[in-house]
Amino acid sequence: MSNETGQDRAGEADEWLKDEPGRAEAGEWLEYDFHEWALEKRVMLQQLLTAEQVVHSWQGTTLIVHHSLEEKVDELVNEVEEVTDGRVDLGSDQVAFEMQDLPGELHDDLLESLAAVGIPHEIDADGDLAVRAEDEERAEAVINELLARAGEADLAEMDGLELNDLLSELFVACDRLRRNPRDADGVLEGLSSARQVAQVRTPFGFSAVDWRAARGAADKLAEMLESDETPDEDLRVLAQGLRDVLHRLI
Repeated sequence: MSNETGQDRAGEADEWLKDEPGRAEAGEWLEYDFHEWALEKRVMLQQLLTAEQVVHSWQGTTLIVHHSLEEKVDELVNEVEEVTDGRVDLGSDQVAFEMQDLPGELHDDLLESLAAVGIPHEIDADGDLAVRAEDEERAEAVINELLARAGEADLAEMDGLELNDLLSELFVACDRLRRNPRDADGVLEGLSSARQVAQVRTPFGFSAVDWRAARGAADKLAEMLESDETPDEDLRVLAQGLRDVLHRLI
């Protein structure tokens, strides 16, 4: 263990930072200062550290690891830098997504989201998004998630117990309606709760794609319940389908 004082180590760290930005040393422990990193880069690094089972802790934006893990952490830091800076070799087996199909305001969100989940990517000469073929499904899922959240600004926020109670109420109503489309309580509770769910944006922790499907089904259920011409069998089928969706969400 070094006999240097904290002041001596701080001075040494300052000198080191001139050559190695973002890293400082204190005895047997290394401190990586990431205050200049964007949140998505720190999130990505955290995910990589966890996946590689690297023992670490955070003090604000400062990462602390044992010196014996320095080489591994440096590799992960470099990986984050390469991915987020677009300096990664994607190889010859690539898949391209046309960025023109994505609203302009979502372009930056897409690149940040890809970096956050550790998907190497770059914008090619045609302005399209290029990813490794092996990451095609993951990249498509990220794109679908962004598209599903687009246009939710005017919808209401709801979470916690309030959301759970609302979904439970709609679930019970759907369970009644799938058994008997003319169940009075099912119709009243289903109409009220379906209208509310249809106006709620994706809650925290939910997949936007799954929530959009639930919201759309709830809107359709409310529409069918308001109509006097809805066939019982159509209502029964929709209630069953929405019940199954809610069962996966709750």
